[in-house]
Amino acid sequence: MKIIQVTNAIPKLYQDQVESELASDRMSWSFNEEVARSASAFESSFSGFNHMAYLLQDDGAEVSPMSSLLLPILFVFCDKAKIPFSTLLRIRVGLFPRNGVEAPHHNPHVDFVQPHQTAVYYVNDSDGDTVVFNQTIDDVSLDDSAAHANAGKFTIAGRVAPKKGTMMCFDGRHYHASMHPRAASKRIAITYNFV
Repeated sequence: MKIIQVTNAIPKLYQDQVESELASDRMSWSFNEEVARSASAFESSFSGFNHMAYLLQDDGAEVSPMSSLLLPILFVFCDKAKIPFSTLLRIRVGLFPRNGVEAPHHNPHVDFVQPHQTAVYYVNDSDGDTVVFNQTIDDVSLDDSAAHANAGKFTIAGRVAPKKGTMMCFDGRHYHASMHPRAASKRIAITYNFV
């Protein structure tokens, strides 16, 4: 399992503008009781906030005004990392405030079932690594993923610490998880799913 990581994926001034916009009081957030899917079957749940900047659907795309600021980040990253890009599936901004939860990571999940790439851009310096697991959707079905997680059967393939301006990418069929910060006041990251 390969994790591609690029520091300073975009220029510093652009990094600052993205952080300023996403951390402002003008940003709209939706609350999620559980950040992973299949919430009811997990032993623990982890809440957080998200902003859906782009979501491709059968009848078109759901697009927020933030998508025009955020989409070029993916284009620059794919160019630098030499990752092919053809179709955007989703841009989701996630916000986790600091909390005292003692857990190694949130619940493992996949964003989409079909083959795709998942990339994460870190908006601010924080703690709360992104953890990528060895298991894929081919190894553990969505229906079995909560039981697999509850039994502690997911094994870690790699992890990336949130550092402002850094972007990482991996095969999106791998289960992965984020985590609330314990030291920083907030963790803001942008997740891109694409083929």
